[in-house]
Amino acid sequence: MRATFIGLAGSLVTLALTQRLDKPPLETGLDYLQKGLLEYLGPVKSSYKKWTPGWIPSDCKTMTVNANLSVAHVETFSVQYEDVDSPDPLENLIDLFGRVPVRARQWVRHIVNLPDPTNFTSAYNWAGNIAMFESINRDLTLFIHETGHSLDLLGAYPDNPLSTSKHWHAEYAKDSHVPDPYSQSNIYEDLAQNTVVAAYDLNVPGGFGVVEPKWRDMLHQFDTIEVEQRKAGDLLVRGGVCTKRLNNSEVVRVGGSSRVMARGSGGPPNVALSDAVGVIERVEFDTSKDCRLGS
Repeated sequence: MRATFIGLAGSLVTLALTQRLDKPPLETGLDYLQKGLLEYLGPVKSSYKKWTPGWIPSDCKTMTVNANLSVAHVETFSVQYEDVDSPDPLENLIDLFGRVPVRARQWVRHIVNLPDPTNFTSAYNWAGNIAMFESINRDLTLFIHETGHSLDLLGAYPDNPLSTSKHWHAEYAKDSHVPDPYSQSNIYEDLAQNTVVAAYDLNVPGGFGVVEPKWRDMLHQFDTIEVEQRKAGDLLVRGGVCTKRLNNSEVVRVGGSSRVMARGSGGPPNVALSDAVGVIERVEFDTSKDCRLGS
């Protein structure tokens, strides 16, 4: 099991994730984009190191407890990607997360890989921290979707947050469809699903139209994301290096039994960012309350 890192105290985004969208879905899901994304968003070289037992980033501890799971059973790793100057902690999700373009990936703070509990059945994003559950953690579209929440709600785009901007709502109104049924959940989930479509369109030769003949029915949504990401520095395009990150959350003791504490000898790992990396301000938001399988 594991985690990733980054963040700072900041402003609050209140998500009114209740109003469903009334546009019909174009397809039943985004599974048909997986093959092209895996082929053209290739893996990034990386190395990893397991933390000394007994220590965990505070945000990862919070997310584990919120899922009604034991923090004592968590293993934490730092992963160093070649295109990132400061290491990320995560677990067995190294390959898929590394395929997310680095300038988008840098807007994710921690990744926590958890077994499937009864009260959560999906991935979710809390203030830039992604929780990914075992039954769905092999889907690249989900990593891009959850990263899309970070880009939107942490302020990566010129229109910030993009999902609540007049610009997004005006472009959304021009389309007859949304990508899939999950996009109908609310405006935030629709934007995140369109982030997956935009990533496909930008990185796979021929673009979205190669696999979706009805692409014009939702053109204004994914095209808006493509324009915004380009203005922000080609966030969803493969290549480049990490230039900024959320600060790492505080390293804390796992706690639990004395046996676990005894194993946690030594000081905490150093999770300071490189001086070459700018700091992204933390924004509080939580998509878990509206999540379901495949979010």
